[in-house]
Parts: sequence; structure tokens; C-alpha cells
Amino acid sequence: MSNVKERLQQFLKSERISASEFSRQMGLSPAYLASMRKSMPEEKIERLIQIYPQLNRDWLLYGEGEMYRDLGRKDVDPYKLHRHMVPLIPLAAHAGKFEDYVTGVSADECQKIYSPFSGVDLSIRVHGNSMEPKIHDGVYLFVKRINDKAFIPWGTPLVLDTENGSMVKILYPSEKSDEYLEARSYNKDYPPFLVPKESIYGIYRIIAMMDQSVSF
Repeated sequence: MSNVKERLQQFLKSERISASEFSRQMGLSPAYLASMRKSMPEEKIERLIQIYPQLNRDWLLYGEGEMYRDLGRKDVDPYKLHRHMVPLIPLAAHAGKFEDYVTGVSADECQKIYSPFSGVDLSIRVHGNSMEPKIHDGVYLFVKRINDKAFIPWGTPLVLDTENGSMVKILYPSEKSDEYLEARSYNKDYPPFLVPKESIYGIYRIIAMMDQSVSF
């Protein structure tokens, strides 16, 4: 009979996830999978199921049922689940267009994480406390680009991709000029400031947030 490690390796092979990619997503050392014994500690099992919600926990732990939760039918192609694998943008270090980052690196270099939400383009991790108390440092945001020429949802938190870096802010029309947008923070220690429209590469709507306790 197979053990947890062997079933996990079977799942990763089915998902076409390399050992190095698995380690990055789980926040583990690159050698963890190779050195892993027959099973994993409970806290790592919980993290694993959070990252891969399509994985059947009972199958992983006990070999019962199908590999995929509610997706065990023969007419279901598990590879279609990769439509929910989205690039994780290193927000703290990122400078330049999101699109340039995604297309400028190879598939192996561009870390990706599983998004349990449809309609997501990218994911980023928040750094800093300017959006406290509603958006915390370390939270993962799953975002989708909007057509800012047609409509901007004023007064809601958005992700701005600008020539000066990326930021999470609440946008309002500027009273100064139509050429600017006013960016505000939830944290009152951070004053509002103006962002030139010409410096904005893209504006992204936040589809969902996941707490920093979920490690990728």
C-alpha cells in the first residue's frame, strides 16, 4: 500500500508541479520533499489542503476515494485545473509592468500559486501597514485588471501598477486636474497623494484576499 509521501508525489505529477515549485508554494526548503518520510506533520497537511483545495484529504491521508475532491469522474481532465494557476508578483521588489514581469521570465522562474477563485489574472502579497486595519501586511491579494478607461470603482481598494512601483490604494477623482487620481490609505498616518494618470500601467480589482497564515 502507498503512503502519504507517495500519494503526494502522485498528485504533484498529475498536477505537473515540480518539487521545487511545490517547495516554494509551501514555504519549505527545496530538499523537503526528497527528505520527507512517509507522512507530514498536521500543520503542513492543513497548509497543503489550503493551497490545493482540489486535493481529496481522505485520499491523501488514507488512500480512500479519488485523488480529486468532487473531480474523480473519468470525464474530468485534472489538467484543466491549471486555469487557476496564476503568477505571484513579487510586489516588494517589482518595478515595471506586471505584464512585463509575467512575460519576461520563463515558466520555471515565474512562481505561480493556485487560486481557488475564477477570473483572476495575478496574485500579489501586501507589504506594509498603509492599508491597516482592513488589509494587513502579508495578505495575498488575487486581482483582475479592469478597463480603467471605461470605469473605475471609486472609494474601493485597488492595486495600481505604476512606473514608480506597485501599490494598494483607494482611488478618488482628483480635484486638481483630470490628469491625476487621488490615492488614499486606510491608515490615517499615510496622507493622500496624487498619481499622474500617464504613470499608471494598469489598475486591478481585488477579487479576494487570503491571510498570511497561508504560506505558498
